[in-house]
Amino acid sequence: MALKLTMAFSDNPRVQPLKDGLVKPQNIELGCVTLDPSTLFQRNLVHDEFDVSEMSISETLLAIERRDGTKWDWSAIPVFLSRGHVWPNLYVNTASGITSLADLRGKRIGVPDYDMTAALWFRNTLRDLHGIEARDNVWFNGRTKALSHGGALGFDKEGPVGITHHWLTVDQTLDVMLDRGEIDACTFIRQEPRVTAGDPTVIDRYGGTPIHGNPRLRKLLPDDGRQLVFEYYTRTGCFHANHHVIIQNRILREHPWVALELYDAFRRSKEMAYERARRSESTYLYFPGHERAEQLAVFGADPYPIGLRAMGKNVERAIQGSLEQGLLRKPLRLEDVYYRTTLTT
Repeated sequence: MALKLTMAFSDNPRVQPLKDGLVKPQNIELGCVTLDPSTLFQRNLVHDEFDVSEMSISETLLAIERRDGTKWDWSAIPVFLSRGHVWPNLYVNTASGITSLADLRGKRIGVPDYDMTAALWFRNTLRDLHGIEARDNVWFNGRTKALSHGGALGFDKEGPVGITHHWLTVDQTLDVMLDRGEIDACTFIRQEPRVTAGDPTVIDRYGGTPIHGNPRLRKLLPDDGRQLVFEYYTRTGCFHANHHVIIQNRILREHPWVALELYDAFRRSKEMAYERARRSESTYLYFPGHERAEQLAVFGADPYPIGLRAMGKNVERAIQGSLEQGLLRKPLRLEDVYYRTTLTT
């Protein structure tokens, strides 16, 4: 009889073949739930409700360090199928004097959640490419204590060590603060269909600031960070890998084979998605391959590698960055995070 598991994931084309049932793990029947990452991770941290789930790497590290035996009893498997770059939505106030990433030193910067992995890689990039430490800046947490991942992890009571960090109230929004010049830069600003400032039920609130054509706002990286991502990988060997997969230890204690079986299923799902993409490109485009060829020259044939042989260095940089940025209090090892049977993948 197949083991029935509930898996929660964001809308990800590399996971879609697994959701569709085209890829089937042996002896496992998956019931799939699709959620946006913010809501998914909040439910993991507050309700701990899914058997298998996509999860923020940074917040997994913090949950492992801060768990007390009542929740967050997870092991991760080294499946890295998401990149959550801040670069397409990185805006600055035009009066701030910021014309490049190097100009961000000493500035007031808004992020949705200080502890989120995209913000971790943003700060890693500032440090690794420009020598800017997290403590050199003042940080503003766009989500409220009640709805933030940081609040769920206890950062409302014991915040990042050695970092100047402020929480927004429910009536404040990062877009309005940036427009007024109350912060200098924001890693996540985009226009929404409606104003949600003051609504205590909305995780990422919007204050109504017009983005396009606004003379007070400027997108910092017109190419959406494409060349920056290539440069960072070329110089450090690290992807900006944001999410991996967690499994409840109550399942792994009884069924340890599940870890490698799901690892292999995610691998096959990714490979099927790659093949779909290649076919789609050749079907639709007159001259396919220019962007793909450029990416191939930098990242190689697999831009979403999985397994610790390929990605262990990335996770170790995330752990190091968490220590540098006042998130983790003491180092973690890969074997503290990933299930024992996956350590040689």
